[in-house]
Amino acid sequence: MKLGIVGKGGVGKTTLSALFAQEYARRGLRVLAIDTDSNPNLAHSLGLNSEQADDIPLLPRSVVVGTGGDGAMTPAELISTYGAVTPSSVTLLHAMRITQAGAG
Repeated sequence: MKLGIVGKGGVGKTTLSALFAQEYARRGLRVLAIDTDSNPNLAHSLGLNSEQADDIPLLPRSVVVGTGGDGAMTPAELISTYGAVTPSSVTLLHAMRITQAGAG
C-alpha cells in the first residue's frame, strides 16, 4: 500500500502522516515515510531529537527530481544509505531541507 498526504500549509499533514505511520508500524507493517517538506519536521513527530533529525542524510536531488545520478542504486540501497529508523520503527527519508529548497 502507498499513501500520500498532501495539502495546503498548516493543515496538519505532518501530524497526520506521523500518526498513520506510527499506527501502521505498531501493527507490525514495514513503513517508509518520506518527508518532502522543505522545512522537515516529520522526524520530530516520529520521536527523533533535533540532532538525530539533522544527521539523516538528504536524498540526492537527482533522485528526488528523477534526473538520474544515483539511478544505479536499488530501492533497498537507497533506504539503507539515506534512511533512518525512528523510535517508532518507521524508516524515514528526507527529500529536502530549507537550505536546498531553491527558494529565491
